[in-house]
Amino acid sequence: MIVAEPPPVTEKYVYGDLTWPEVAHAAGQRKVILLPIGSTEQHGPHLPIDVDNLLSNSVCMEAGRRAPEAVLVAPQIPYGYNIHALDYPGTMHIGYEHLIGTCLDLSKSFAYHGFKRIVIVNGHGGNSAALELASRRAILETDALVTSFTWWSLLEADFIASVRDSVFPGGAGHAGEIETSVYLHLAGRKVQMNKANDHIAWYNSRGTSSFQWGDLFGSGPVSIFERTSTFTEDGTFGQATLATAEKGKLIFEEAVRRLVDFVKEFQNRPSRPSVDHHSAKPTSSAPEP
Repeated sequence: MIVAEPPPVTEKYVYGDLTWPEVAHAAGQRKVILLPIGSTEQHGPHLPIDVDNLLSNSVCMEAGRRAPEAVLVAPQIPYGYNIHALDYPGTMHIGYEHLIGTCLDLSKSFAYHGFKRIVIVNGHGGNSAALELASRRAILETDALVTSFTWWSLLEADFIASVRDSVFPGGAGHAGEIETSVYLHLAGRKVQMNKANDHIAWYNSRGTSSFQWGDLFGSGPVSIFERTSTFTEDGTFGQATLATAEKGKLIFEEAVRRLVDFVKEFQNRPSRPSVDHHSAKPTSSAPEP
């Protein structure tokens, strides 16, 4: 029997598939770590509770498949900050301190093993504030560069305008047109479109507020994070009925393309030293991050 040779490390892009000597080799190749994080939470009556996980992980895995020489996809973190959605069964929550600590510890571990460019790819808006703080601390506490962003933030305004039919603001929110479309593309058999509803939050209505409105692609100057059940009847925040698999494919392909382009830029981003401009050397320690 002929046993196929495993692919060389250069072609491997899944962190968990590597042996420890291969991990060391991948670090020497200056591969960029992609750490997908999502959430296990309600997404209306038409979508499964794994939406944020499936979408963020799939974008990362496809980026790795297309650029294995530059990418190593770490195991996903499947839970996030979600106390605001606990009124809906199935939603799971991790507190800010635990979430920041987990992402910071993982970033430090990757940096310790020689990976100096780490990207936390988020699929859940509720995680964003915690992930930004974790990324900032990781930069201050290691010699690596770490960043975090939601995968849909990579999509440019002109592209969104070319595929979007829902109203702004509010049509492309939680479980709305965009998320439902991408899920239809990735795993359409699991979507119950006969149960999909459109729901625009009351504060997104024209003329309701000059300060608060929300959408995946833009929000007002003021954010008020109430419990989800205070502004949606079934957990949907957007126009899910406008979703199609065809839109989802276009959105997914563009997100992957943009992520690959960013990784290649980030991989070669120089590390610039900080400069202390005190005229006299400080006599006490700096504050803790």
